[in-house]
Amino acid sequence: METKVELELTPGEKTSFVLAEPEQPTEHLVILCHGFMSSRESSTNLALTEKLLSNGIATCRFDFFGHNESSGAFQEMTLTRCLDQAEEILRWSAQHGYSKYSLVGSSFGGLVAILMAARHPDLCSVALKCPVSDYPAIWQSLLGEGGMKEWQKSGILSFATYDGKARLEYPFYEDLLKYDTYREAALIQSPILIVHGDADVDVPVDQSKHLFKLLQARKAIEIIPGAGHDFSKPDDFELMVARIAAWLIKE
Repeated sequence: METKVELELTPGEKTSFVLAEPEQPTEHLVILCHGFMSSRESSTNLALTEKLLSNGIATCRFDFFGHNESSGAFQEMTLTRCLDQAEEILRWSAQHGYSKYSLVGSSFGGLVAILMAARHPDLCSVALKCPVSDYPAIWQSLLGEGGMKEWQKSGILSFATYDGKARLEYPFYEDLLKYDTYREAALIQSPILIVHGDADVDVPVDQSKHLFKLLQARKAIEIIPGAGHDFSKPDDFELMVARIAAWLIKE
């Protein structure tokens, strides 16, 4: 059964999410964090929900600030705002009968999941799909020194997307600099899995390899040969989903 919920986390701002529950009551909830410019209805989130429900585990998939049905202008999003959303969903679910939690994060959502896991040592498990560990470095590489200076000067970055143009304010980048993700990752105590393709051109697989070295918790990493950021090959996608689902079910 799926239930659509809207929470007003701050006055005038709503977070839209879907709670998917198996037929039998469960205490275990997996919170699914989608990627940058994606949504709660990503193919990964839907595939994982199907597998987890069939194993008696509930899921919660939500839209980050400025994405899909959640409030806010995309250009005003920040990592801090997204973290606050995830915290509120965790708080809400604790008030609605759940006591065991796991996190799944894809790409940018992986960054959110890493920082959340560092704050919550009691999580059952964490699974990361091609996670962003060092986002400032990715933006610097993408834009170059000149592009970064122009973004700072103008205060707004415009970039092409499949459905037009998106805009992102410079405070997004400044907010990223507040977080040392690798340092935070060393604080994680929950079992954690990383799945990454070695042909990912959006988030370098080297970030996940470095992240893995720093993790102190029980951990596993799956590097899928030839897989890109979106796991567009059916076999790669199925392997990624199966590996993550198995990890969550086991824990």
